[in-house]
Amino acid sequence: MAYGPKQTLKEGFEKFVIKTPDACWDWSGCCPENPGYGQFRHEGKRERAHRASWIIHFGEIPNGMFVCHKCDNKRCSNPDHLFLADVKGNNLDCLKKGRHPTMGKKGSENIMAKLSDKEAVKIRNLAVDGSIPQHKIASEYNVSQPLVSLIKRKILRGNAL
Repeated sequence: MAYGPKQTLKEGFEKFVIKTPDACWDWSGCCPENPGYGQFRHEGKRERAHRASWIIHFGEIPNGMFVCHKCDNKRCSNPDHLFLADVKGNNLDCLKKGRHPTMGKKGSENIMAKLSDKEAVKIRNLAVDGSIPQHKIASEYNVSQPLVSLIKRKILRGNAL
């Protein structure tokens, strides 16, 4: 069996895809936990199965476009379950399906949060009190003074504020 540069993209893809009529095509090959997409090596490079499926069935992927899943199954490579989207479309699809790690999440529910909800409440109470300058509060909590100001004014807040 050919491997690497000797096999076509389609041959590499076909070795690992499990085709089921009218359902997701599962991937029996490598699926690293992060990001979880099926993948294989072709011409010395890692190829994601769903992207290879798109190329095989529809042609090249335009620059700046993502191959997204209608079925929301990262292991699926059924071309009927795939669609193209730009960055905005990909993010909107992710948000619509409840998978976006930051959008619409406030306070400590947001994975980008630097503070716990309890810390945000303490910062707000200290800032409202006014006895400690905001830059000192910021330094104590390892955040910026403008962030302290936003928390004080309840413009940026945790779930508990």
